Amino acid sequence: KYVATVEHVAHECDLAILKVEDSQFWSGLEPLSLGILPELQDKIMVVGYPQGGDRISITQGIVSRVEMGSYSHSGEYLLMIQIDAAINSGNSGGPA
Repeated sequence: KYVATVEHVAHECDLAILKVEDSQFWSGLEPLSLGILPELQDKIMVVGYPQGGDRISITQGIVSRVEMGSYSHSGEYLLMIQIDAAINSGNSGGPA
């Protein structure tokens, strides 16, 4: 485990940017590449740390809906992607 400091919190979308000082943390890691939005029927993975756990969670599914909607955490109107698999509670902010 590594110590990190919070650089920014985006409460409206349940995300945070963390800074890790220990250079060993980055050893062997590749940057995450962000692509285009998934389309209906695309296979995707949702990655995150659900509530009550201390290990990464990965869920796979097929995109069934892409639309703008009111985000339950903040009430903000944001892009939402629905998949055909259950997402663990607290895993809503993971990249798709």
